[in-house]
Amino acid sequence: MRPYYNLPAEQRRVQQLVTEFNADERLWRSLERKRLLRRKLHARLQAKYRKQLDLLDFAVARAPQDCIGLF
Repeated sequence: MRPYYNLPAEQRRVQQLVTEFNADERLWRSLERKRLLRRKLHARLQAKYRKQLDLLDFAVARAPQDCIGLF
């Protein structure tokens, strides 16, 4: 992760959170084809199970969060 030394100290953590959010958003959009294919192949699957599968795919594809050194 970038340290953002060009920002004031109080803005660095906020910028890190924004960067993480944007990365998650790109990942979610990249998994869209898989979601659409699942909906087409398994049309009878209930919506709550489709959502759980979508979130599971997202969690597996997402990089693990590093929480060391954050206060």
